Amino acid sequence: MNNRPLISFSLGCYNQEAFIREAVEGALTQTYSPLEIIISDDCSGDRTFDIVQETVAAYKGPHSVRLNRNETNLGIGGNVNRAMALCHGELVLAAAGDDISLPLRTEVTYQAWEQFGRRPTSICSSYTTISADGIDRGIGGLRGDPNDIRPFKLLTGELGELLSTRRPVVCGCSHAWTPELFRYFGPLKSDLEDLVLSFRSLAIGQMLYIQQPLVKYRRHGGNVSFFAGGEDTSSFAHHEKRLRWVDEQTVRAYDNMLADVETLYLDGRLARAERGRLEQEGRRIRTIYAVERRMMDGNIFNRLSTLADTIGRGNLHCGLRLMPRLLPRTVYRAVYEFRNRSRSSLRTGNQAATAH
Repeated sequence: MNNRPLISFSLGCYNQEAFIREAVEGALTQTYSPLEIIISDDCSGDRTFDIVQETVAAYKGPHSVRLNRNETNLGIGGNVNRAMALCHGELVLAAAGDDISLPLRTEVTYQAWEQFGRRPTSICSSYTTISADGIDRGIGGLRGDPNDIRPFKLLTGELGELLSTRRPVVCGCSHAWTPELFRYFGPLKSDLEDLVLSFRSLAIGQMLYIQQPLVKYRRHGGNVSFFAGGEDTSSFAHHEKRLRWVDEQTVRAYDNMLADVETLYLDGRLARAERGRLEQEGRRIRTIYAVERRMMDGNIFNRLSTLADTIGRGNLHCGLRLMPRLLPRTVYRAVYEFRNRSRSSLRTGNQAATAH
């Protein structure tokens, strides 16, 4: 037991007063030792940090606990960077303020890491999806070959494939990583930390998947994860706000990964031809999101000019995909709302048919 490494459990939170107590209790009840718990609040405007302080003040257990509150809102990536500066563990488990980590999460993650000689630089598990009020919605986050029943398995892939398809990518809600990903590449520059850190792990380490659900991942209206999946049944205004965030953060994530490609090349880990191939593919995907973001704003002439320039540069598929954005905003909104109503009716019909 004395030879076990110190592990850091990093819980980031922001305006999650309805859920934060359960998230903190999940951290405090971890069975692994030695464990340090870092809770970093990203300048919440509600009672989130007050509840954190109350919950920690009542804790009498063996883990050391340190609290941080950012003076300004740094975003997910910035808050992760701040927490990493406070972590001293050889492995860092990340948690969100609206999810619940099961007591064995750190212990099982450590065992998986040890079994693979501490070589994995990213580790994730499946999870149990729960609703806002805690109702079980089933297992999610499955990775790798579904017919492979081994409890631990490596996720394999190629850097170009990840840039093109975002596969393989870890489950963000259950992600653990080694500090080497930050020592080698530097801080995150995007809120899509699961994508960037997956790229980094595939480049210099290993990605390990644990088949056992170790986290209760809460789905609710405030989720911002790009990779959450599922149908978008939000209002048009919420959909557009979320899409702007997705586009902006994806552009930043690809800028981050393109910078990481340059780091790998300068360090001799990539040949010149491979560097060029990765840069070309990274810029191609980045362009899709950058153009979509520009198409969401501006008048019809600006949108038409953006689309023409995109097609003129050879991005025909991207241009065709975004052509509906040329419609007047009122028409585009009506199409969106009609589509959502149709999908909702179809789901209701399918559920009724299944019930009978």
